[in-house]
Amino acid sequence: KPFAAQVPDIARRRRPSPLLPMASVTVFATPAAFGFPAGPGAAAMFTIFPPIGMPCWQPPPPHATAAQAAQLQSFGAPKPRGPVGPSDPAARVSPTDLLRAVQSLYRDQLKPFGRLLRKRLAELAAGPGVVEVHAKDLRALCDMCPWLTVEEAEGAEWAAFLVGQPRNFIDAHSPEDRYPPQLWIDASNYFSSLRGAEMTLPGGRYLCARLLVERRLPFLAGYSLGEVAHIIQLAISHKKLLGYSEGALVPYGVSQSMLKAQQAESQRPSEKERRGKIIDWAALPKYLQALLTERRKQQLSEQPIPLSNLKRLCRTQFGVELSETALGYAKLSELLQDPRLADVCRIELRAAGHMLLPARMPKRRSPISLVDGLRLAGEAASDHPAATSDIGLLGLPPPPAESPRFAEP
Repeated sequence: KPFAAQVPDIARRRRPSPLLPMASVTVFATPAAFGFPAGPGAAAMFTIFPPIGMPCWQPPPPHATAAQAAQLQSFGAPKPRGPVGPSDPAARVSPTDLLRAVQSLYRDQLKPFGRLLRKRLAELAAGPGVVEVHAKDLRALCDMCPWLTVEEAEGAEWAAFLVGQPRNFIDAHSPEDRYPPQLWIDASNYFSSLRGAEMTLPGGRYLCARLLVERRLPFLAGYSLGEVAHIIQLAISHKKLLGYSEGALVPYGVSQSMLKAQQAESQRPSEKERRGKIIDWAALPKYLQALLTERRKQQLSEQPIPLSNLKRLCRTQFGVELSETALGYAKLSELLQDPRLADVCRIELRAAGHMLLPARMPKRRSPISLVDGLRLAGEAASDHPAATSDIGLLGLPPPPAESPRFAEP
């Protein structure tokens, strides 16, 4: 069987990273290609476990719908290439590539959000004439695939999970430091030793993590891509080993993050912000309330304001500059969590970043009948005898001691 004879070679070429061991590969073909009996034209998923190269036939799950079964007939079809429209069906990737991309994110311990899945598909299909699948088409493909289950996430995010597979993902935003102290010593020595173009790293955690993995750094050996992304986040937010400079990550000592920390200590705005009128503490709640109220009028109250847009909105709508350093904070997200703004707004960290939302209104107590109120008060009095005097305030006598309702157990 010529196709089965090529299985070991397919497994080698499908390795997601030179740093990872050879992993299982999923392909789509008719069962007859592997010698399994099946109906004519029926397609199924095969998982190949190298280095043995023996295929394991996995028939479509029992929950597969008729529409999904019809789509299975296209498994293994050549992927179209060339320019296509954003919603053109030709922009859809094959289910083989889709599952392969999701599986690779699982191996990297990265939660398969739609935006990450698009990046991974582009990486795995790198080459001339590669078609970038549109977000809506990708979501439709994931919904149609019987081996995936799609779940909504915060905001407009969604993620596609493998049916029946454990979800061992790394939360890049977690403040928990689960790494040995020696790793941070080695990381500090490495970042401080960078010079020239090498010290400018991608500003996104995902791309930065991929670059560091490709550099084969000894102190990152054995860690998954998701763990490396978490290490980068801790290096930025807690360890102060990395900071931002013009959208890129650089060693903290030469970053704008360190400069902003110094400006926050002296409550000075940046040179650019000094050109306009700086918002002070007295006016800040009013401007924030105005932005949130305007959003509510536009029926967008459920859509939060990304913090990355907040300064621009203050500048374009009110002609003022919002400077966190002038108000004593190095980060805008920390400024907006100041207790003085608790009645105006709140901050939520979502997959797309920090978001500004209106403050939560206190829950109103539901009205109860007078009889229910007296019953609850009486039950509380049985547990706390001193509380029986409170019932006298209502002009009612205390409950009799022999009453079964209030008797001691």
